[in-house]
Amino acid sequence: MAEIAARSTQTAKPTTLPPMRRAVFALTLAYVILFTWAWIDTVNASMDAAGRGMALGFMTIGIGITALFVIPALIMALNNKALKWALGLALTPAALLLFAMMSSVV
Repeated sequence: MAEIAARSTQTAKPTTLPPMRRAVFALTLAYVILFTWAWIDTVNASMDAAGRGMALGFMTIGIGITALFVIPALIMALNNKALKWALGLALTPAALLLFAMMSSVV
């Protein structure tokens, strides 16, 4: 009986997110903010309809490719499973974009 009473008086520690899980959520939020800003900026840009349509088409493809990596990363982070893989998946779109930009510079 004393053991139950001792357990009930213990205070629970506040739970904090592991750093990798927090990084997955932060990267996902950054992607959402970036694509929302780019979409709004493209829609409001002063260009002809063909250029705007092409830009929005390329952006839609980029959003789709990003979602292929970020959605599984979010699912793994929400389930608290394989956080290293989740962080790797969340970083992949940024790494691919960096690689594409660097290869076009050369």
